[in-house]
Amino acid sequence: MKVTLDREGKNLVRMGLELESEKALKAYEMACRSLSHQVNIPGFRRGKAPRNIIEKTLGVDYIKREALEKLVPELLSRAIMDESLDVITEPEIDSCEFELGSPLKLNAKFEIRPEVSLGQYAGVSVTVPEATLPADAMERALGSIAESKASLKAAASRPVAKGDTVLLDFECFVNDQLVEGGKADGLVLEVKEGTFIEGFCEQLIGKEPGQQFEVKVKFPEEYRNKELANKDAVFKVDLTELRERVIPELNDELAVTIGQPSLQALKDALQERLGEEVRQENEMRAQRAVVEAVVNAATVDIPQTMVERERDLLLQQVRKYLEQNNQSWDQFEQSPDFEQVRENKLEEARQRVLTSLVLGAVVRAEKMSVDDDEIAPYLAEIVARYDLAAEQVARNEELRRQVMEEVLTNKVVQFLVGKASIQYVPEPEEAQTDEHKHEHGHKHHEHKEGEAHDPVGETEGGDAKKGKKKASEKSAQKS
Repeated sequence: MKVTLDREGKNLVRMGLELESEKALKAYEMACRSLSHQVNIPGFRRGKAPRNIIEKTLGVDYIKREALEKLVPELLSRAIMDESLDVITEPEIDSCEFELGSPLKLNAKFEIRPEVSLGQYAGVSVTVPEATLPADAMERALGSIAESKASLKAAASRPVAKGDTVLLDFECFVNDQLVEGGKADGLVLEVKEGTFIEGFCEQLIGKEPGQQFEVKVKFPEEYRNKELANKDAVFKVDLTELRERVIPELNDELAVTIGQPSLQALKDALQERLGEEVRQENEMRAQRAVVEAVVNAATVDIPQTMVERERDLLLQQVRKYLEQNNQSWDQFEQSPDFEQVRENKLEEARQRVLTSLVLGAVVRAEKMSVDDDEIAPYLAEIVARYDLAAEQVARNEELRRQVMEEVLTNKVVQFLVGKASIQYVPEPEEAQTDEHKHEHGHKHHEHKEGEAHDPVGETEGGDAKKGKKKASEKSAQKS
């Protein structure tokens, strides 16, 4: 087989293949034999019809297509391997000439991974703003627990205030007609902005239990019931009861309700958890800073096509999120916010691709790999989580590949952090938001920059580890 390569632009390769006529004919004949076992031809047992009968029954062009369907991927794969090409897109066939008795000629194009010139990556020095627990962290954590155990009790008759909870009955009318399903008895409603229909709760403020009154609102344009969307409505309301939230005292009794033997034991457990959250936050910040330093020290010319493909993947995630929340993607595309989101996602995509390419270059420079022992705990976790058979998971090649990528990403990040010189410095006061102070652990994802990229996958590497984990979970559920 003859192979010719022409490089265009930053990372586009055009490949020409020419397969000897004898080998092309052999592939055609093999397709004939395979098809003879799949079709019923009168007068012949399956697999026994001669070639000329198969050709007359199915047509030469049909047999050629069958032969090419198997042959072309094999030829391209062999040529890519022989030429040591790091391909990142599926080959796109430009032309194919297949005439019996003549060489098979094929032209394809694909993108290869851009070359990365690494700067210093082992032993970088970084400074990291250190996350610390604020003085009131324990008080806030205990308060949050007490809030979660709050109960409602009937309150003395008084005007409704913002933040109260009320019990009410209502009937909803549009154009003086009772709406189908627009009646409720004993609805428990917290009086705060954004609850129920916009503008409804605000009109409850100042009313008292026992009063009957009307509330006038307009259903939003995107209301789930399209027949009511953007229509004026009148709710005839009977306010039956006012309720107050009662927050329990912080004592041993409260601790027992959440599985701790005493209040002191609860405080000890919270202190340990808060300390672990701070440790994880600082570890995450260090990883982010180290990976950023390694990326900034490298040089790579990223093709715009890679960035745009990654941007499209990010927009797909936005679309999925909107649709899961019963929002229209088509409406969002027409909104003033769409272009700004699209632009922001382009920059995010560029950074993700850049980080992926650089981490991948480190993996190759250090000849890193993962073995079965390293992925076994991850697979075992999936087996336990979804109650699957171990051999079923082990046979899922897509799942294994995704897990291997996740493990390798962790490995390269840990390698870089282990080699780095990390100095923690006080965090600027303005950066100490509530989330940074003691909420960070609740939203912690295993790695940020370091995990956010697939250094060895066939895509540009924009998958976040979180995304890859979801993908591997989907693969597991399909098993």
